[in-house]
This record gives sequence, C-alpha cells and structure tokens, in this order.
Amino acid sequence: MEQQQLITMFSIEKSFYLNKSIKSHPKRRFIADIIHKLNDDEKMSDDIFALTMYIFDRFILKYSLSINDHDWQLIALSCYNLAKKLRTNILINNENEQTSWIFSNENYSDEEIFNTEQLIVETLDWDLSIIVPHDYIPLIFQSFLLNETDQAKIRLHVQILLSIGICELNTLTILPSILCCACIKAAIKGLCIINIHQIDELLLKIIHCNKSDLINTQRIIEHLFQYCVQEIFPSPRRRCLVPIDTNNKTNPSPRVK
Repeated sequence: MEQQQLITMFSIEKSFYLNKSIKSHPKRRFIADIIHKLNDDEKMSDDIFALTMYIFDRFILKYSLSINDHDWQLIALSCYNLAKKLRTNILINNENEQTSWIFSNENYSDEEIFNTEQLIVETLDWDLSIIVPHDYIPLIFQSFLLNETDQAKIRLHVQILLSIGICELNTLTILPSILCCACIKAAIKGLCIINIHQIDELLLKIIHCNKSDLINTQRIIEHLFQYCVQEIFPSPRRRCLVPIDTNNKTNPSPRVK
C-alpha cells in the first residue's frame, strides 16, 4: 500500500517539476516569511505553509500580468486560504482566524477575496493536487527502526529545515521527495542519533534518486541553516589582544621579568 502511494506521488511531482524554472515574485522571500509566521500563529501544520508557497509559485509562473503591491498580498493570503481548505477540515470563518483580521485591516472585500481565489484556481486549471515534501515524512519514517523519542526529535528538525528551504528561491526546482530526504539526512547528521551511512542507502532505495542530487541538496539545506543561525546569533567580533604592527620591522619578543 505504502509503495503504491509513493509511486503515485513520484509520478505527480515529476509531472509538475519536469519543466519547472526558478521564477517567482521579486518579494517571494518577504511573502514566505509573512505566510510562515501567519501559519505558525494560527497553529496550522507545516505542510499548509509548504502548499501555500507551492500554489503561489505555480500561479506566478503561469500568470502573465504584472502584480502591484496591493494585489500580491491578497494573492498570497488567498493561496494560504486555499491551502487550508485543501488540507484541513476546520471551519474558516471571520471569527477565529488572524487571516480574516488581515483581510479586514487591508480593506479587502469579500468579493475581492472570492475573485482572487477563483483567479488562482482557474489560472492553475483547477489542478491543486501538489505534492509537498511533508507528504513523504510519514511514509519514509515507517522504514526507520527508531523509538518514539528519537523519531520525534528528527521529525521536528526535519520540519524546521523544510521551512527554511521552502522560503528560499533556489530550492524551487528540487523535487519534494529529494528535498524531504535531504532534510532528513541533515537532521540525522546534526543530531547524531543513528548511522548516517545506513540512512543513505535506505533513502536512496525508497525514493530511487541520484545519490549526487541528494548530497548536493543536503549541502544546500545545511548552508541555508547555517546562514539562518548566523543571522539569529551573529559571531562576536574578535578583540585583538596585541596591537598588530603594520610596519615590516621585526619587533623583539617581549621578555617576562
């Protein structure tokens, strides 16, 4: 059952990513940060954030007209609304979500919201069955012989790494299955819970990808993570304990009396 599900998911993702190019809105990173914070504030699952950005990127790729500053926020929020409708069974109304407050605060009318959602789904030919990296997590973890504590640790780190990766433009052409596995590898490597070489063979067997593609994607994820950590906790500037002589003279070594 799981194997057949994986085959179907591989087929869907490859049909979409076959001719995908790195193109999105100039403010994509800013948009991704806003949607991720909104997703976190509303306590939605991380796959909804991923689906939002995948819908948004596909719309930008297909939509030929220019988008002004007033419209791009409405489009991004509408993509988020669509993702929630596709992935959750909660009631979306004007009383229990921050999205509605933003719509109201920005003076978007109900008609504008409806028309924008309709524009998005029609531009995408009503094809919203997009595979996101998070869809592979439960299927892949079924093959791991791990206790619940270790599995929970790895899953948490994987979801953090995926969110970081999805925010970046240079991951747009990476297959969701490879992006997921690269984040799993990076998380396991960082946590040092199990043998990374055994995981390599297992992941390659599950997703049938090129080993070099998986390694290169893992490097991209690790680089992005290090950059984010550096942004949060910048390295302190080193103080110079001894004055540096810029002259080309040899100074005698100081003697200790």
